[in-house]
Amino acid sequence: MERGVGTVLVATDLSPITGPLLSTAVQVGCRDGVIVALHVYTPEDYLDVRRETGMAVDQYIANLRAEMRYQLEQLGLPPTAVRLEVAEGWSIPEQILAAADRLQAGLIVMGTHGRTGLRRALMGSVAEEVLRHSRRPVLIMPLTVLDAVEPREGVVV
Repeated sequence: MERGVGTVLVATDLSPITGPLLSTAVQVGCRDGVIVALHVYTPEDYLDVRRETGMAVDQYIANLRAEMRYQLEQLGLPPTAVRLEVAEGWSIPEQILAAADRLQAGLIVMGTHGRTGLRRALMGSVAEEVLRHSRRPVLIMPLTVLDAVEPREGVVV
């Protein structure tokens, strides 16, 4: 039996890259691994939504979780295959690293395309910050490489 890395933390911004990241996490985690998908939103993200819609924070979080479940369904994964977590924080990399420590993750999986432009220039790349400060292995997958990733035999994705 193949041995996985234990807990695999998938940091997601809920963009289309999430599916391939989860698929890769399932492959790397093998049969004995626990997969945790984490989405971190900033207070600014929520305030923007609240200004536009008046949505309460608990509904906002429920919508984020629903989007995560939808992406799991698109992969054909049962809802119990991946534990979903949503966190709030001003620093997304700090929240990802804190979750990895709390979960004692054997691996962090994340993509690189995320946010761009001025906001990235001011904040720095989330993936770069996680990679720079992590005490755990980090698998960073650029969007351009994801098309080449094929599922391993015997892994349902």
